[in-house]
Amino acid sequence: MGGILEKRIDRIQNKAEMLIKHYEHLRQSKIAADSKIEELLDTVESQRKEIARLNKQVEYLKVAATISPDRSDVQRSRAILTELVREIDKCISELND
Repeated sequence: MGGILEKRIDRIQNKAEMLIKHYEHLRQSKIAADSKIEELLDTVESQRKEIARLNKQVEYLKVAATISPDRSDVQRSRAILTELVREIDKCISELND
């Protein structure tokens, strides 16, 4: 009777040790997974900030493109200024005469 009881105790002890090893392995895996999750969350947050920054930059560039004159506006402005300079020169010429 004593031998059977000892065998059962040994089996239970062996199973308990296996459970402890399995638990420790799972605990280590969970710690590693939690660490990876934290790292990925940090990456996601930094990418969100980068996306927000880039979206602002795109908006600023859109506004700048809307405000900046195109080639025809520049040519028109130059023509107007050239005409004004000619008129001023005529006026100065008439005043000198």
